Amino acid sequence: MLPRIEIAPEFLVLDSGTSDGTQIKYFKDDKWYKVDRYGGEGQIEELVSDVLNTTNLSKKDYVSYKQLIINDVAGCVSDNFLKTNEDFITLYRFYSNVQGGDLARITSKMDYDEAIDYVLDFMDKNANVDLREYLANTFALDALILNEDRHFNNLGLIFDGSTFKPAPIFDNGKSLFIGNKKYSPEKSIITNKKIAFAKAFSGSFELNKSYLKKYCTIEFDYGKIEKLLKNRLSENDTVYDRLYELIQQ
Repeated sequence: MLPRIEIAPEFLVLDSGTSDGTQIKYFKDDKWYKVDRYGGEGQIEELVSDVLNTTNLSKKDYVSYKQLIINDVAGCVSDNFLKTNEDFITLYRFYSNVQGGDLARITSKMDYDEAIDYVLDFMDKNANVDLREYLANTFALDALILNEDRHFNNLGLIFDGSTFKPAPIFDNGKSLFIGNKKYSPEKSIITNKKIAFAKAFSGSFELNKSYLKKYCTIEFDYGKIEKLLKNRLSENDTVYDRLYELIQQ
């Protein structure tokens, strides 16, 4: 059984930065608690955390989530990834603060490669930070888990008062078809994969991944991932079954 927690309304944080609605979040005792919006996000977050734990990435490079029940609703919890002297700012907000305007709208008028270069160049010039490796590793993960919610509010920077650095990879809950109304468990994973669309740059996970491939440093140990999943497979359609089928392709 999942652990349970009751959190008072005074700790509630309404996040309107998601691409498709408001998600209920709580911040208490330096931890973030996220309530499922569609059902299954907490499970995905924990699964992706476990997958990332099998890679060569340092634990500081990604946020680890654990499932739990929050006020009788499924969700997940994670530690605050900021130190006391640090602030987090999304790429969307940073662009708006510096340049003005809507980064998503501006890049939507560009080809995916032009858009990626535009964002990289802007962040390099205005934040003095190189995001090539950060985006390359994030795109590689998203291509594996089919994350359909990697918009510019789910990419960000950490500022310590003098310098910027990439934020850890976070918010992976809308993956493996969670929240995708077109997903059909009766269809093959290959057929379903065609309805999954990336965000921020290209709608194609593979195009996003391939453009910055030479900067990618994340290494997936598919043997370890498969072993991880085999312990959780079932006869029903679960997120573990979906990822297992995807890595078999």
